[in-house]
Amino acid sequence: MVIYGVNPVAEAVRAGYPILKVFIEEGFKDREKVLPLLKKRGVKVVKAGKKKLLALAKTEKHQGIVAVVSPVEPADFGELLDMTISTNGCLLFLDRIEDPHNLGAIFRSADAFGVTGIVLPKDRSASITETVVKASTGAVFYVPFAVVGSFVNALREFKEAGGWLIGLEAGGKSVASYQFPFPLGLVAGSEGKGISRSALKQLDDVVSIPMRGHVNSLNVSNAVAIGLYLVSQQQGT
Repeated sequence: MVIYGVNPVAEAVRAGYPILKVFIEEGFKDREKVLPLLKKRGVKVVKAGKKKLLALAKTEKHQGIVAVVSPVEPADFGELLDMTISTNGCLLFLDRIEDPHNLGAIFRSADAFGVTGIVLPKDRSASITETVVKASTGAVFYVPFAVVGSFVNALREFKEAGGWLIGLEAGGKSVASYQFPFPLGLVAGSEGKGISRSALKQLDDVVSIPMRGHVNSLNVSNAVAIGLYLVSQQQGT
């Protein structure tokens, strides 16, 4: 897999992720000081022209640095479940998030607010691509995620293990005054479609973000960020 951009590459280095080779543009300004770390780890750094970087990144937004890394491997769902239950934590379930930019932004929020991990369905969901890595600014290297064959079965297993499932969806109780139960499974659906009916049947409760504007809804990544912030505040009390 190829990742590009100063921050994503820097975070991959700091996280100790397997980096095979790094290509940098002539005159690259190493503002994150990643090149000394790469040299220390014995990673080969090659100077390349603009055409080469464009061919690798398939975009001009590479910021002068492109890295070839091993694919981001998913974690075991059972391990994430056990960790969430044992630590009274929060596991984020994403039901059919298909936009890679939204998924990347959600990974970024999950890292910021200390989520145990993310659960994704195998089908009808964005996978971890270069675009997701870029949008997450490298957060995918810090937040473990599991890919499950049956999203509904994963929700059911979480409940049976002692967790609470709370959906973030229009028409629910105000999240502003809601007291989240832990261990928590926060469930969010795709923008437009929302949480699927089969998943809704598994939920213990549904919360919504009160809004005063004129549009119907927030972008799903923004809504998840607000929800995770409120969850993190209650975890700290």
